[in-house]
Amino acid sequence: MEIVQPGLRQVQANQRIGLGFPEVLRAFLRSDPDVILVGEMRDRVTAGVAVEASLTGHLVLSTLQANSAAETVPRLLGMDIDSYAFADALRGVLAQRLVKRLCTHCRAPYAPTPTEWEQVSDAYGHDAFALRTERTSSEFMLHRAMGCARCNGTGYRGRVALHEILPGSGAIATLIRQRATIVELRQAADREGMTTVLQDGIEKALQGITDLGQVRSNCL
Repeated sequence: MEIVQPGLRQVQANQRIGLGFPEVLRAFLRSDPDVILVGEMRDRVTAGVAVEASLTGHLVLSTLQANSAAETVPRLLGMDIDSYAFADALRGVLAQRLVKRLCTHCRAPYAPTPTEWEQVSDAYGHDAFALRTERTSSEFMLHRAMGCARCNGTGYRGRVALHEILPGSGAIATLIRQRATIVELRQAADREGMTTVLQDGIEKALQGITDLGQVRSNCL
């Protein structure tokens, strides 16, 4: 048991005694829970049972190791689950990266150089960044880590998550049924307004929450 909380029921999977994720999932479904949390999608059977549970009215949450939100789709389809059932079941994919948060007591603002500004625009996407800059009249500033007693001289204190969400929209569902490529999925998600983890990182760097070094090292 990792967390003891009222209303939660947990089972520790143990393959050595024949109590794997599929067996636990099937047992849970007999109790008809509203929400099911699966630690990780590891195999075809687990993914298939999770999709079936979702299609029968349960909210199923799980994790999967992938480099981006779009890459989770071919990863799951590669487990040989039915693409039509998966397309109907998917409500969204959230990808995240954790980066160090700048210490608010010692971070130092500075105006980016033209070269650095060009790097930011290139990483964000020139067209998208041009639209972003048109929507604000404020002067852009970046921040760098300095170090003080409160952050033990590191310049950082805590962490912040960078996110991207692949929506389970009709357009994405159609591409899943067609077993589209990662590029096609990303392009469709971009058209629907998806912000990538890299773009979210740049946004947080412009807000002074983190710095570009952290964004580059974790997102590129």
